[in-house]
This record gives sequence, C-alpha cells and structure tokens, in this order.
Amino acid sequence: MHADAVIHHLALLPLPRLLSGGEARHPLVDLTITERVDDTIPPEGYRLDVDASGVAIDASADRGFRHARATLAQLADAEGRVPTVRIEDSPTLPRRGIIEGFYGEPWSHDERLAALRLAGRLKLNSYVYAPKDDPYHRERWREPYPDDDLARLVELARVGRDEGVDVVIALHPAGSMVFSDDAEHDRLAAKATQLLDAGIPDVALLFDDVPPAPTNAADRDRFGDHGAGLGEAHALTIRRFAESVGQSLGGDLLVVPMDYAGVQASDYRTAFASGLPDGVLVWWTGRDIVVGDISRDDIDAAAEVFGDRIVLWDNFPVNDFDRGRAFLGPLTGRAADVAGSGLRGAWTNPMVEYAPGGFGIAAFADWAWNPEGYSPSRSAVSALPLVADAQAAQLAPLVRTLSSWPPSAPMDAALAASTEEVLAGSAGAAVELRRRLGEWQNPHLSEEEPARSLAPWLRAAQDMADAGLRALDLWERLPGADAAAVEAALIRAEEHAAKVATDVIPAFVRAVLDRG
Repeated sequence: MHADAVIHHLALLPLPRLLSGGEARHPLVDLTITERVDDTIPPEGYRLDVDASGVAIDASADRGFRHARATLAQLADAEGRVPTVRIEDSPTLPRRGIIEGFYGEPWSHDERLAALRLAGRLKLNSYVYAPKDDPYHRERWREPYPDDDLARLVELARVGRDEGVDVVIALHPAGSMVFSDDAEHDRLAAKATQLLDAGIPDVALLFDDVPPAPTNAADRDRFGDHGAGLGEAHALTIRRFAESVGQSLGGDLLVVPMDYAGVQASDYRTAFASGLPDGVLVWWTGRDIVVGDISRDDIDAAAEVFGDRIVLWDNFPVNDFDRGRAFLGPLTGRAADVAGSGLRGAWTNPMVEYAPGGFGIAAFADWAWNPEGYSPSRSAVSALPLVADAQAAQLAPLVRTLSSWPPSAPMDAALAASTEEVLAGSAGAAVELRRRLGEWQNPHLSEEEPARSLAPWLRAAQDMADAGLRALDLWERLPGADAAAVEAALIRAEEHAAKVATDVIPAFVRAVLDRG
C-alpha cells in the first residue's frame, strides 16, 4: 500500500515523516511489543516496525517511546487491528505547544487537564499557562498564588509530566512593574520561586500589550522616555530574573517582548535583543498579531532582529478579538521550510472555547511536527474524528463552513460561489446551495463536547439556512414563497452573535429580495 493511502485511511496526526507498509493487518492484542534504546535516533524521534511477528519500537529517550505508542494506537482500526508498517519519525521543531494566552474567560481546570491529554496525543510537548484574565498572572503579579489556585497549577504540572508535556506558568509584570526599583525585581523572583518550589517546572515572562515607552517617572528618569529605554528595561528585568531563578528553570527562559509583531528592526527590539542573556527564547507572532501566512523570509527577517532564538506564538485559532467567530481549522499559510532556520519552536494560542478549539490545535500540531509534509486538507480530514469523535458526521457541515483562515478570508468561499452562480441563473448551483443549506437544518444539539460549545453556531447556522432556503424558494418562484417571510427569517438570522456565513447568506437574500 502506498504511504499516502495508509496515512489518509488511518488519519494519523501528526503526519509521520517516513512511512511504508502493506495491506496485511494484525490484532494488536496478539502482538508482542519490544522497546529498545537507540541513541542514534534524534530527540523525541522513534522507529516503529509492525508485522506478523510483533511490534518493535526504537527510540533514544522516553518521549520517543511515548510518541511511538501514540502512533501505534492511531494505527489500530475499529477492530483493534494494526497494519504491517514501518515508520521512522522525528519532529522538525524541538518545542511545540499550546499557550492559553487569550483575553476573555479562561479555560476551566478540567479543560486544561483535557488540553494536556490532547497535547500528549498530538505529540506536543509544552503547555503555557498565560490567561490574560487571571489576576495573579497580570494585575496582581506581585502576590503569591492562593493555596487553592497553586494546588491546581501543581496538578497541571503533574498531569503534564504523565502526558509528556512540560507545563510553563507565565508571569506578566510589565503593566505595572517599576523596572528601576530593586524591590520589584525581588518580588518577581519571589513569585517565580513560589511556583518553582511547589513543583512547577518552568516559568515564563511576558511583556506584551503595554505602552511603547516607560510610564513610571522613575523609569523614565533611568531609561528614558522612548522605545529603546523600554527595551533596555525589559531586557534588564530578564537578565536579573535569569540570575535569580534561572538555575531552577527546566530549560530556556521563554519571554514575550512588547514589540512582538513584525519583522523589521525597531529601537525597542534592538535594545531588547542586545540586552538578553544566553538561554532565552523570544516569542514572536509573525508580520502582524494575527496573520494569514508566515514565510521562511519572515522567519529569517525576525531572526535577524532577535537572533536565532525566536519561537512562534501563533495566534491561530484564537477568537478573543471577535467572539462571534469560531475558527475550526485547518491551519493554512505556514512555511514548510523551517528546518535550519532561527525558529526554535511554535505554540498555538487557541480559541476561548476549548473543545471546538481542538480542531485548530490538531492541525497546528500536525504542522509543527512535520512542516515539510503538512497538508491542510489532509489535516482537516484527520482532525474531525479525533476532536469530534462520535459527533463527527453531524458536525462536519458546520466545521466545513467555519474552516476559513485568516479572519479576513471569506467565511465559506464555496458557498459564496454557489450563491453567485444561482444569481447568475445556474440551476445546478441552486441544487448545490439547497443541499448545503439543508445540512444546517435540524442541528446536532448536545450536552456533550464539542457540540455543547458549538451550540451558538449550530443555532445561528439553522436560522441562516432558513433565511437562505426561503430566499431560494422565492428565487425559484416556488408555491408559497413569500417575501415578507424571507425578510423575517433574515432578521432572525442576523440577530445571532455567533457568525455563520454572515458575509454570504445575507447578501444573497437581499439580492433575491431586490429582484422583487
């Protein structure tokens, strides 16, 4: 069997780097699994051989064995059979993760635990806790975490270890810290020490979304009233933090600068980058805060500014800037040729709604593991059953409609094309439009995720379908079609806060009504 056929049939996520196999299948419970250490295999890489004689797994360390077992589980079909297969696999990016870094209602503790388990399944190795609306993360950064909150963070770290996912707790002092005050640096170190002593493996520092120059009078006196001064202050804070607690961190110190979006040098970036110590990785979002594409040229330009230590904070599929939108993947527009660049890792900043955000997380994980082999269409097919499980068939029409990226792209280009063709007189397009809208009727409403979180969009799609179908009836002059009923249906559809094809169906309905 050709490797592509095996991969497509089995919906493997992430896509293995090298795969060959055959048609034969074997009951997994009957196979002996042998694990062997091979120091020549790259970090997190593995080799997996399956045939009638058994399963052989080779890896250089625990995470490689974990990833191999995850792939083996995905290889099993509904009857628990696995194909004859040989896989040699390893990630392109050494650090790949989820960063809960959005504005709005933070995830619940149970959702974070679920995210850690999903990350482990998807071969992601990091989760960063950075919800903007946690007061102890930002506004009250000087205060220790209360015991109950700290206990939950410690549980995240424990479950992360079980899943092979490093948990990082981010602190955001930049909004109110007096950088020229030694006592402030001591307070920041003390906050981090509380976390590290409790068992948190890593702490990150964030300086994003603050004014572009020092705001405190003492800081202006010391650093100046300009971007370079702020960059110097932030770099000084990172150096002092690294000196105080760096030996206790589990790895490189992750930081976000104030000027995190863009690829050109600036006074802030130059001062910031020149003042950083070794062992620091700098998060960067691309040419802008939310971007449709990130090219190798973008990466190389950013590395020229910050050095070969950039890591991507990918604001996909985050929706905190427009809570009416749901971005259900797949990720598009990301460079395939990142190997050998200054990019050291990548994190996805997901949707506020955890469960449906899993579609985008899965696609991101697929790209981050193997950018060279990433296919958005294949990833979308694979992510649907992984995230939606038993709801996959019922949710597929909505997922298809909410899969556009970036946010500025048409919400459903194929649907828009059908409406345009209908208005141009195509009978075939009318049939297709009626079919597509019919899929939104009688939505799958459930208390089970992800349908539970998608309920606002399912209901919005139902009413949008009603308006579109009534307009189509009017267009085709079917018996009983009524312009007033079409107008009323459109009003109902546009009352929803959740946005489903709002750039397509209302325009179509109004065009039909204008025809008279």
